Amino acid sequence: MNEILQDLLDIATSTAITLGVIFSYFQIRKISKSIEIGQKANTINVLNSFTKEYDELMIKSLDCNTVKKVLTWYFRFWNLMTNEFLFFSKGLLDPYLFEFWAYKLCLYYNEKPTSIPLKRVCTYKDSHQNYIANHNGNYPKTDAFFKDLMKIADEEKDEITIRKRVHQLVKKYKKINHKC
Repeated sequence: MNEILQDLLDIATSTAITLGVIFSYFQIRKISKSIEIGQKANTINVLNSFTKEYDELMIKSLDCNTVKKVLTWYFRFWNLMTNEFLFFSKGLLDPYLFEFWAYKLCLYYNEKPTSIPLKRVCTYKDSHQNYIANHNGNYPKTDAFFKDLMKIADEEKDEITIRKRVHQLVKKYKKINHKC
């Protein structure tokens, strides 16, 4: 009789363990899905925050009628670009979108912001070089990325070539699996 009870107890224990493992598997899948949804929501929030800040900067550029306002505007602009790079490099910003932003920046590096009414204003590149030299020394990887981007802007004029080189640069900092 004891053997039968022991066998029944073993079967019950095995069944309970199996059911526990199955239940845990489904709970883990549910938690993983919740985490994935949370990460996507955070990505959307980050994108919205960066877009809102960029839009505000573009509106404020219209009021840059003194050197001090221009310097402040550029400082905020480069802080935004630095933050975008940092979020991108940590996987918190869509790499395709960051690549597009880097490409567009590369196209305009050697120009002056057209929305700033002050006539004597330096180019994006000159301002960025100043920002890197004076404000951004804590982020050598970020500095290196933007210096490489400036090099592309100086060396290339063809937009297709610029796009390809920016893609390669972005890929160097974060693996991206798409073709230009």
